[in-house]
Amino acid sequence: MAGKRIVVLGGGFGGVAAARTARGLLPAEHSVTLIDRNRVSRLCGMNPLLIVGERDVRKTGRSLGQLANRGIDFVESEISSIDTAGKVVHTASGGFEYDYLVVALGAAYDWDAVPGSELAYSFYNFDTARRLRRRLSRFRRGKLVISVTAPPYKCPPAPFETAMMIHWYFRKQGIRTDSEIMVTIPEPAPMAVAGPLAAQQLREDMEKRGIELRTGIGIKEIRPDAMEAEYSDGSSIAADVIVTVPLHRVPKIVSESGLTAGKPWTPVTAGTLETGLRDVFAIGDVNVVPFAEGKALPKAGVFASGQGENVGARIASRILGTAEPEAYDGSGECFLAYSTGQSAMVGGTFLGNAGPQVALKPPTAAGMRSKERFEREWRRFKI
Repeated sequence: MAGKRIVVLGGGFGGVAAARTARGLLPAEHSVTLIDRNRVSRLCGMNPLLIVGERDVRKTGRSLGQLANRGIDFVESEISSIDTAGKVVHTASGGFEYDYLVVALGAAYDWDAVPGSELAYSFYNFDTARRLRRRLSRFRRGKLVISVTAPPYKCPPAPFETAMMIHWYFRKQGIRTDSEIMVTIPEPAPMAVAGPLAAQQLREDMEKRGIELRTGIGIKEIRPDAMEAEYSDGSSIAADVIVTVPLHRVPKIVSESGLTAGKPWTPVTAGTLETGLRDVFAIGDVNVVPFAEGKALPKAGVFASGQGENVGARIASRILGTAEPEAYDGSGECFLAYSTGQSAMVGGTFLGNAGPQVALKPPTAAGMRSKERFEREWRRFKI
């Protein structure tokens, strides 16, 4: 059998999981190549604790170069285009032909969608999280607002986890009574994808901590002094620190490839994660996986990882002529830290035959230990 070429685009949760799984199941004559423009991949899930000084900035990443130890060829290069007709990926380092393609390029942030957002703060990548960390270290009193632009966005618990951690941090610093914390979201309920019970529990948990929640409004503009924001309902909110969750879009090279078919995100078959093209898969934040009532699977690393494992095994089975794995079921749990000592967990199974079975588990010390173990295993390429 001639060796097959598997090319994976993107070194986040999904891409690494797909490459690692396929490599582990296939003989050496088949090649697995992972391409990413960055050698170091960052775990954004650490950012809510990073911004309050509870994670080491030197330990939030992992070097994709280490994948060579697992028999995976890593190429650090900018991807310029995806030619699905010619079955080749063009990069600054040259072209890479493929027999199987896994697109795991995540979501791109559109910082220009909210005018003035470059003057405000965020925590959705490593650089913005470090900048917010420096600002919080100087914060003594006043109002802080976390505002979501529009769904979908990575990790639905993230805005609320960040608010919880800032609340904890302000209490630790002895300034909570001199500060206000508010979260604004465009959705009608917090973390609505998890269901009404989880949303209500989260509302109550935030209220107990004096965190104000405003629903049904998206941030539209930040004033030049970065001290006031305007919202979709015509209201405005003044604050000392404005933190935004940027608008998420599919990466330009993916839309230009035709894989999105003119849709906002890449459509895939739910059970196989396959696009409209045979042997071309899209996993993680770059895709859209629909389930009941017109909803879509949340964009989160844990789901990307599960999708990557499923697709890696599916590709291996097609090459080896063995039975394909069971349909992807949308299982996974996300963490929602309430403090450095306790973390809640939200998740379940979204694509099962019985419909979504999702719950919010209360914050516990065991939950935080699970979160810390998850971070360690991620750094060791076990996730």
